Amino acid sequence: MTIRYPTEEDAGADAGADAGADAGADAARRDDAYDVLVVGAGPTGLTAACELLRRGVRVRIVDAAPGPSVHSKAMLVWPRTLDVLEDLGLSGGVDQVAVKLRQMTYYSEKKPVTRMRMADDMAPYCLPQRLTEEVLTEGLHRLGGRVERGVRLMSLQDVDFGGAIREGRPVTAVLEHAGGSVERFTVPWVIGADGATSAVRRQLGIAYEGATYENRFLITDAKVAGDPLESDEIHYYQSRMGVLAIVPQPFGLFRFFTNAPADMADGTLADMQRLVDLRGPGGLRLTDPDWVTTFRVHRRRAASFQLGRVFLAGDAAHAHSPMGGQGLNTGIQDAQNIAWKLASVVRGEARTALLESYTPERAAVADAVVRDTDLQTRAAMWTRGSQVTLRDTAMRALDRTGVLDRFYVPVAAGRRWVYGPVADGSRRSRPVHWCSARAGLRRHAREGAALPRQLAVALGVAGPAADPVRLHLVVLPGEKDPDRGLADAVRRLAGPWAGQVRVVDTAALPGRGPAVSAARALHCRHAGFHLVRPDGHIVLHGHREELRELYDTLDRLLVPGAGTAPGAVLSPIDELPLEEEDMYQSSGSVPFAHTVGSGPHKVIVLHSLFGGHQSFSPLWPYLDGSRFSYAFMDARGFGRSLDVAGTYTTDEIASDVLTLADSMGWQEFSLIGHSLGGQPIQQVLLKAPQRVRRIVGLSPVPAGGMPIPDSDFPLFAEAAHKVENRRIVIDMTTGNRLSPHWVTSFAESSMKEVGPVAFRSYLDSFRTTDFADRISGAQVPALVVVGENDPAVTAESMQETWMKHYPNGRLAVVGNAGHYPMVETPVALATLLEEFLSQ
Repeated sequence: MTIRYPTEEDAGADAGADAGADAGADAARRDDAYDVLVVGAGPTGLTAACELLRRGVRVRIVDAAPGPSVHSKAMLVWPRTLDVLEDLGLSGGVDQVAVKLRQMTYYSEKKPVTRMRMADDMAPYCLPQRLTEEVLTEGLHRLGGRVERGVRLMSLQDVDFGGAIREGRPVTAVLEHAGGSVERFTVPWVIGADGATSAVRRQLGIAYEGATYENRFLITDAKVAGDPLESDEIHYYQSRMGVLAIVPQPFGLFRFFTNAPADMADGTLADMQRLVDLRGPGGLRLTDPDWVTTFRVHRRRAASFQLGRVFLAGDAAHAHSPMGGQGLNTGIQDAQNIAWKLASVVRGEARTALLESYTPERAAVADAVVRDTDLQTRAAMWTRGSQVTLRDTAMRALDRTGVLDRFYVPVAAGRRWVYGPVADGSRRSRPVHWCSARAGLRRHAREGAALPRQLAVALGVAGPAADPVRLHLVVLPGEKDPDRGLADAVRRLAGPWAGQVRVVDTAALPGRGPAVSAARALHCRHAGFHLVRPDGHIVLHGHREELRELYDTLDRLLVPGAGTAPGAVLSPIDELPLEEEDMYQSSGSVPFAHTVGSGPHKVIVLHSLFGGHQSFSPLWPYLDGSRFSYAFMDARGFGRSLDVAGTYTTDEIASDVLTLADSMGWQEFSLIGHSLGGQPIQQVLLKAPQRVRRIVGLSPVPAGGMPIPDSDFPLFAEAAHKVENRRIVIDMTTGNRLSPHWVTSFAESSMKEVGPVAFRSYLDSFRTTDFADRISGAQVPALVVVGENDPAVTAESMQETWMKHYPNGRLAVVGNAGHYPMVETPVALATLLEEFLSQ
């Protein structure tokens, strides 16, 4: 990655932009010069721009205001936000001017109720927003960026209001410059960080749901004569007359925040002095005001944080009470979240589906902040005696039990935010390890949480020197059950994504310290791994038996590196030593599936009674992975799901298909079913018709089943446990024309791929299942394919069954093929399938 650092020419760039000059507009009109447009240059927009720039993404950032704000506005910067600033190399600027706050004291009717003392790693800094913006702007300049001031977004055009992210569909922003000129600027991606009145959000038509508090609030930043207040303590005064918060600021200033009387429109220093005397400790004389303002407080959240290629962050996405000082922090963390994901997609290293996790992850945090600050605000302004008694009793109990110190402060500090299913929405049920239970109780080491900061910095996963682009795989050797080969297995497994994933083998670091510290911090004494995102959150924790899930997670999240051919991605797993093979069994919840390709059209493929997903392997090299993503599933009792218990019915396969699709985040997909698989793909259509794009039956069992004559039934039934019977059936259904060696080899492979119980159960299922009346008339585009040499499933039999049910169906006969065209004529079949799927 190449980052351009500022030259002398850059030094005055913001000054010219602040004046609103149009001189920079001409250069900006070069549409291909930028990857992302950031609208809004507050803390959220500046953070997004910095995070993108340090990952090599070309960013243009504009703001309608002629210059940066001169007011303090938001003030508290909590530790998780400090982590973001430290990763950007900006923490030194914070230390120079910010005030560290060590404790918070709550009063009721001017008497202390509780005092929270904050540990050094949990304490916030007071850094007024204008200073935060100065620190971030300095970082922006260092990274080669600048803010274009006086540039107003008039409209967004070419937005895909269907919500999908489509290739070759950039967005056009109509921008008005301070001099009056209007510019049409086309860019692939847009981030709206332009505040609560967001023009971006209005252009998208996204609802800003919630309400506004009835009360007006009064803020004053001023000094206190004689300096009677501690410079590291926040005071919250609650009484029947109102709430008053006093927060120390840099340069000897204090923030006074209170609910204003109903008749107050524009407050003054005298008004605040009167309210401080009434509600505060008394004896405080306010002097030298820096800022006095009144405002309304909202509790709102955008219905979605994304529409197509446009994203919302910060106050554009959510607004809430300033109680707890979470606003600026939530916005900066929004920016970090979307920036690393967007950068990964822009660089071609991650799949666009990764961006779909932005709204659920950050909306959940916003909802929690809105809820918690709303509760604090309402409780602080309670006036009835019973309410005050309840509030004070609860606060004292929380203080005595240490709940506030152990739980509230870490949440406020941002150390307890845990995302839901991370990165791709998938979760497999798997063995429960004691380490997972312990981490879950502590929250800060579980999946979805951020890796403990001190450990992350020590391992090079976080900090200004860490690689901001790559994911990290932290491998623990295990204290109780050392596994020195696990790191090598993980490294080989991650081979297709070597450029995107860094393996950190803690056992290979100098001394035993790193491995021991990691095991303790992550509450895992067993050999295992933690997959960590660039923003520090844990995607997946597992042990040797979860290597299959690790592989699948990487495959769903990342695009294989250059030189990795479609269909060959699985080879690192296939090539691991045979004694490790049992670690790749299906979980029993989400079926195993081998994936080929990364294209936008998703396709799930089901196998026949005589073989699992491997029976399609001759077809894989001829599939177009740029247009299609194929998932070749193993039904229960087959292949990698050989030991997974089930009822072994076609309806169960259909249900497992939907589980698989959900685990991969595939809302819409096409289906291909071979022989046995022909029935469950139609049952999926019955269960979820809105999700199925197209269906293909390959020599398929029809909806009405496939009764086997009594005279032939023993041959098929005994094939459950006799290889010779399987050989006879395979030879017969391929027209008795293929070499005996191949037929025998295929039959022997079939015996390994499916056991006798599952074989016989599925045989009985498709013979007796009949849902033809329910499927008849289905409008889905359908293709049925038969081999010209297949005596069992013929064109005539398909005309009488499949073709009668699907008005939009067509029949294709593959020459020189029998019942297994994926093996007999793979090139012809791949061509036929993708021609139909792409229509």
